[in-house]
Amino acid sequence: MSIVKKLKIFISERKEKLFWNNPDKWLAVIILDENLEQVYGKVRNNLAILERIPKPETGYSYLDIVTVEGPIGKQLFRDEEIDVYKAIGIYRRSNILTFTYNAIIPNSKDYFRLLDWFKAYDKKAEFPWSPNDKNMEWRKGYCTADNLEQANRILREFISLDKSRQVKDIEICMNYEE
Repeated sequence: MSIVKKLKIFISERKEKLFWNNPDKWLAVIILDENLEQVYGKVRNNLAILERIPKPETGYSYLDIVTVEGPIGKQLFRDEEIDVYKAIGIYRRSNILTFTYNAIIPNSKDYFRLLDWFKAYDKKAEFPWSPNDKNMEWRKGYCTADNLEQANRILREFISLDKSRQVKDIEICMNYEE
C-alpha cells in the first residue's frame, strides 16, 4: 500500500473518531427492528453508532453506523431518562464479526474479567450474568473477533484460568449479507 493511500486512510479514520467524540447524545437507546430489539449507542446528526453487540438476527453488527429517526420516546437507564431512537437503515457497516457462545461464568468478578479480557484484545463481549442467580446454568453470550479461531482462543484462554468457568458452542453468526 502506498504512503499516500495509508495517509488518506489515517486521515479518514481520524475524522471519524473526532466526529464521534462530540455526539449530540452520548447515550441513547437505538431500536433495531419490529421486535423492539435494542442496543445503546451515540447519536449525532441523525446517525448512531451501535456501541453494544446487537443480536445477530437483527442484521446489525457492533459499531455499525445507522441512520435514525427520533427521538421517539424516553427510557429509564439507571436513574436517568435517555432518548430512544429508531434505526432506519445502515449508513455504514463495521463488518465486525459477531460470534455466539454458551458459557457458565459463576462468579460476578469473572463476568467483569470476561469483558476486560476481550477489551485487552480490542474486542467486545456480552454475557447475561445476573447478581441474583447462582449462574451455574449455560447461558448464551455474544462476542466480536476477527475470525472463529481468534474467538475460540480468547474464550479458551479465559476459561483456562479458573476451572469453574466453562464455554462451548462457539459459532460465527452470519448477521449481514456480503
